[in-house]
This record gives sequence, C-alpha cells and structure tokens, in this order.
Amino acid sequence: MCRKLVVTNKLSLGNRELGWETYSLPKGEVVEFTGKQLKDIIRNGGPDEVYGLTISEETGELVFDPNFHVTNMMNKLHINTLVPVEESDCLANLFYIVIGTHKVKNEIMYDVISSRYERTSFNAEKVKTLLEMKIISAGAKLENGEIVVAPLEKPQPVEATIRINGEAV
Repeated sequence: MCRKLVVTNKLSLGNRELGWETYSLPKGEVVEFTGKQLKDIIRNGGPDEVYGLTISEETGELVFDPNFHVTNMMNKLHINTLVPVEESDCLANLFYIVIGTHKVKNEIMYDVISSRYERTSFNAEKVKTLLEMKIISAGAKLENGEIVVAPLEKPQPVEATIRINGEAV
C-alpha cells in the first residue's frame, strides 16, 4: 500500500538527531523514522513517498524539499517542547503544513496538519495570513498574492517508444 509520508518534526536529543516524525496519509497515523530509513525510502522509491525532505546532491544529507515549499520545521527536543529548526523572526511554537484542498459551498478550504498533529481546514484568507506570518511552514507558498499548493503526487516517469520505419524498437 502506498503511503504518503509528510515529514512534520525533527526529533533530537540536544544537538543529536534521533530521527523524524511523519504523518502518514491516508490513515493519519504518526510514523517515526531514523534519518537513514528516510534516505533509503527517498532513494529506493518503492510504495512509500516522502514529502518535506529530500537528499542534498552535494552533501548526501537530508534537507528541506523546495518542491514541497518547505521553509522550516519543528524540532522536538524533549517532551512537549517544539522549537523551529531554522531560527527566524517567527516566534511560533506551532507550524502548519498544507496537505490538500477541498471545496465547501464554492469556497476553497485548505486542509492542514499542525506540528502537534491537529488536522483542520482554513479558508484562503487565513492561509494567506499564516503564510505571511511564516506559521505555515510547508505545502503552500504565496506567489504574486495567490496561494500555490504543492501537489502530493510524485511525477511519474514517462515511457517513450522509439519507432523506426513505423515499428517499435
């Protein structure tokens, strides 16, 4: 079964990385992985897809995925303590990740999960405000005043057929 694993939090003990928490779609369960396990899933493909992190070509380390519009992530240092991985001017102790959209009475609603695993929906006005405040850390971005949502579909390889004199080779 194909799981879409949305990386939500880094797990650390002081400065030492322990692993990563992911939110598994469609079931909505929290699954923890080590950095090595996530790298293996990203490299080998397989039935699971990882959103939020990618592997740097230069260093081979896990880095934020620009295709999923990741700007920051929470780091769970110990019980009930979340701090941003990247220090910034945002003073939030909670981030949201956009994971999709749906319509309610002709209004687009944005489905989000929080770094504490609350699952809810926001209207466009609230999403724009949260993006400007840098509280939405992944899954969407503002582009020319419009909300652009990252797709939760990995691009499929295109198969090509070579034909010589009308026959497939």
